[in-house]
Amino acid sequence: MNTEFLKDLGLGFLFVLSQVVFFQHLSLFGATADPLLFFLVWIISRHERIQMLFLAAILGLIQDGFLDFWGMFMFSKTLIIFLSYTFIKKRSENQLLLWQIFVVIFVVAIAHNIILLGLSSFFSIFAHEVNPFVTVFANAFYTAALGTVFYILRD
Repeated sequence: MNTEFLKDLGLGFLFVLSQVVFFQHLSLFGATADPLLFFLVWIISRHERIQMLFLAAILGLIQDGFLDFWGMFMFSKTLIIFLSYTFIKKRSENQLLLWQIFVVIFVVAIAHNIILLGLSSFFSIFAHEVNPFVTVFANAFYTAALGTVFYILRD
């Protein structure tokens, strides 16, 4: 493992902690942001596919441990990185505009939330009724908006 991978693993752990401590309780109309997801999209251009899959799996498992989701975040984040790696890697060679960054994070977040909703309904994780619109689209919009703000502030 190189030092950049370990640095991104530590930074990813801080993003997981920020979700557990802060963003999990900062709900807007029932929607919560997933900062780990836009962090993984943000660093995808710096690593090879295998490294990103390991990073997504490790950080997703840590997120599962904190939020008690039994491997669903690990599976969904690893699958999203696997499916979107080539597309995002090609797009990262060009300087993207702000709305393009928002759209990329939004589409990745929608796919992630659909996978997560499908898994949770299959395993009956949620004890209460879940609004699929809020779970898929509102969470994705909130994650994309927050990810775009973090992209602006990254320098």
